[in-house]
Amino acid sequence: MNVIRTVISLLFVATGLVLSCKKADEFKKFVEGGEIIYTAKADSARVYAGKKRVQLYWLLLSDPTITRSKVFWKNHTDSVEIPVQRTSAIDTMRVIINNLTEGNYDFEIYNYDQAGNSSIKVTVSGTVYGDLYAAALLNRGVANAELINDTAEITWSDADSTTGVIGMQLKYTDVNNGTHDTLVKAVYKDQVTRLPDLLPGTQAQYRTLYKPASLAIDTFTTGFANLPVKADVTALYINNPGSPFLLDNAQNSNWRFGQLLNWQYNDEARNRYTWDAINGVDNACMTLWIWDNGVLTNGKIYQTVTLPAGEYVLEAAVSNIDNSLEAAYLAIASGNALPDVADITTALGYGRFTDNSNKLVSASFTLPTAATVTLGVVASMAVPAQQTIRISNVKLMKNK
Repeated sequence: MNVIRTVISLLFVATGLVLSCKKADEFKKFVEGGEIIYTAKADSARVYAGKKRVQLYWLLLSDPTITRSKVFWKNHTDSVEIPVQRTSAIDTMRVIINNLTEGNYDFEIYNYDQAGNSSIKVTVSGTVYGDLYAAALLNRGVANAELINDTAEITWSDADSTTGVIGMQLKYTDVNNGTHDTLVKAVYKDQVTRLPDLLPGTQAQYRTLYKPASLAIDTFTTGFANLPVKADVTALYINNPGSPFLLDNAQNSNWRFGQLLNWQYNDEARNRYTWDAINGVDNACMTLWIWDNGVLTNGKIYQTVTLPAGEYVLEAAVSNIDNSLEAAYLAIASGNALPDVADITTALGYGRFTDNSNKLVSASFTLPTAATVTLGVVASMAVPAQQTIRISNVKLMKNK
């Protein structure tokens, strides 16, 4: 038994010697030519997206021998080298790589010492954005925009935070003809922006700002678009709009009836007067009427103005209508005259007065270019023999 144990022990020793020799030979092959030296690798590497470019970021920690770094991409077909001057602290490396096509990239970062010894590679991935991304961007929606007490209030449509919207840029002209260029940070829900002293009748312009990633180095924008602000432009274009209407003291008048100041009217309207203060001067109205004194045929009260291109609504607030009106219209027409009642459909826009069930009559119209228009009231009255319309005021709104 002792002989057997001795033989087995000798066999294990011999086997160990053979294996040790084999490993030693392999290690000699591995280190042939000298010991392999590695510099410290890039630490905390990141890629920040940009417009046809990226920024790479990494830290150099403990190795003071690093003299340069090199970044490779596109399977080592492209590269950039960055000289390094180490300090005694942790050094931050940042490099911009420009002129990249849109798409996804893998970047390999190596550090080197003066002797050319390399670190192990560090791979980071990132995305380059460009024209395709920009072409898909949309301006943020506008739920409402109107001028309230000389301030434009813009209510934005709610936005999805994942779309990358970061803000809106607005340009507008104020009442003193000063120009403003304003950046507004995006709030994704219930956002209202106020533009003080917006010049009535003018349009603001806006565009939307995007970042494709929260830490992207570039901001993308949509093109500028017109921002129509609904505005009361009555004071700009209509003289003596009412509430109350003013009397032309140069014309014949009495305690109740007279002629409207700054309005034009034909003989049909003039002969029955156009200004009515039945409820007092402070409540004086524009009027067309008959009261057992014959018929009114195409009586017209109007003003002729030049308006810029846009979408408009002309409104008339009714104080009172006696009986049902036969044919009375609020109208806007191209040129210097209102159409007759029979031709009312040729008007740019019109609304019909009927009775006291509808005390706000409006007429919408659009001007593709600046144009001269005539706006006002036209009516014919015969049956019944007693018909009256009294208008408290007129208002011109510009929607776009």
